[in-house]
Amino acid sequence: MKLLYVTFVDWGDQSSGSSARPHRMYEAFEALGCKIWLLQGCQSRVGERRRRVRQALRALSCGPAPDMCYVEPPSGPFFCRLDLKLLKRLHGMGVPIALFYRDAHWRYAGWWGAKGVKRRILVHMHKRDLRVFRRCCDTVYFPSESMRRLFEGERFKRSGLLPPGCTSPAPVRRFLYGRAVYVGGVSAHYGTHMLLEAFELLNSGKEKLPLLIVCRENEWQALESPYKSRPWLTVSHTFGEGLKSVYERADVGIIPIRRDKYMDFALPVKLFEYLSYGLPVIATRCAETEAFISRYGCGALCGDSARELALSVRRFYESADWREGMLVGVQRAALDNLWIGRAKKVVEDLTGQRLG
Repeated sequence: MKLLYVTFVDWGDQSSGSSARPHRMYEAFEALGCKIWLLQGCQSRVGERRRRVRQALRALSCGPAPDMCYVEPPSGPFFCRLDLKLLKRLHGMGVPIALFYRDAHWRYAGWWGAKGVKRRILVHMHKRDLRVFRRCCDTVYFPSESMRRLFEGERFKRSGLLPPGCTSPAPVRRFLYGRAVYVGGVSAHYGTHMLLEAFELLNSGKEKLPLLIVCRENEWQALESPYKSRPWLTVSHTFGEGLKSVYERADVGIIPIRRDKYMDFALPVKLFEYLSYGLPVIATRCAETEAFISRYGCGALCGDSARELALSVRRFYESADWREGMLVGVQRAALDNLWIGRAKKVVEDLTGQRLG
């Protein structure tokens, strides 16, 4: 099967969850045996993006059509109108199209930073894109059921769920390293201040519990906190394959995101990345994250305060039975949520054929 895979990231850049996801889906389609025709490139370089889409349009005009198309859109509207033209061309050729819709920031004025004329223009572009998706896409996927319901009024031909996935079944954890890890953005919204305060509480006595934070260097430099130079804290700016050694030296992954309406329907990529490396997860009670962790018993939940987070981390290390139960849940969660399963769902939905 020939798959036209349309993405909006620079191939090879996996420095964030939104850029890592397209790579994981590509690898999963490849593992299924799909012959992949890749259209990639960041849309902020409009000229380069137009050139690549024009090449794809010319190829469609003079060559055989792909059997199907899968689209991983940008975090924002389509700036290059030729991308919309490409979807219309594929639809006109009878090529089945699936699209993963990740962006709902624009429906939350308090969360989204755009204001005034810029906001009105971007909202107009988002609504324009949705009209094209409604007309041309056979299936539109969302990361969670809560987000799918948010867009029910768009009346897509078909909608479904395609959450993040795990790269592999989780390895069995046999040793404690006495180290927790957080990977992701650092800011008040992401709960960084609460996270650092929690570990200040944990390390205020004789026993010490190290924390390893992995984030972008510029974000860390911009963060103001009295705890940045504490001896219990190690900060790294690695990503991609460099994360493997980070995860292998940790016992538990932390997701301290402050709860709000937007984060209630989000399922962080890092949740599944933690699980892929066999790490139980301690997370705040954002609705979809809470539901997933509760379903599998693969971690612990806490309120979004430093004290509650510190108590959950301490209990994780002090209660062997509780910890062992989480590790069993991690195994089950990772096996049930592999990336290859996500790709298999797309192929089956677009072709109507069951894969073995």
